[in-house]
Amino acid sequence: MTPPSPHPIRAVICDLDGTLTVPALDFDAMRAEIGITASPILEALDEMTDEERRRAFEIIERHENEAAERSELSAGACELLDFIRQTGVRPAVVTRNSRTSVEKFTARHRIHFDAVVTRDDAPPKPSPVPLLRALEQLRLTREEAIYVGDHEIDRLTGEAAGIPTYIVKNHPELKDSGPPEMRVDTLAQIIGILRRANAQ
Repeated sequence: MTPPSPHPIRAVICDLDGTLTVPALDFDAMRAEIGITASPILEALDEMTDEERRRAFEIIERHENEAAERSELSAGACELLDFIRQTGVRPAVVTRNSRTSVEKFTARHRIHFDAVVTRDDAPPKPSPVPLLRALEQLRLTREEAIYVGDHEIDRLTGEAAGIPTYIVKNHPELKDSGPPEMRVDTLAQIIGILRRANAQ
């Protein structure tokens, strides 16, 4: 896992579902409706015909949109987003979800992001491309940002992009993933990381 940056942090890039939000997507229900057992879901679609893939995306996007419309912010999200706004650190989102679902989420919670990269904009994580695209939109280097996720896919994405990545411990299988200093219990702990980095 990429170590913390010694440079001031000018942007916090977050995953969406399960990181900024309380986990809301029922992946088992999505797989059952699509008729697959493989995981991750997006990669399983590569083996489908065009018609099967079109139907699968309709199902996925319906689930994502419904989840976004009823989404709740995760513990510490409000505190982190308020701190970011007050200190001029730039917020961004990188997600495997669709852009429409992100728009529904931002409208529901009245949140603005300086950069948004979805699966409609770049190959999905764990490709590093979405994170690098977000940096391009922000006009920042990888040393000036951190990434925050909640899943092994996020850890791999951050590592591939060379961006320090913190994991919110929302998944039992990740409780011991990476060094302790790169794991946080809630998003509010990211505030302390920003304060320490930007006080240098």
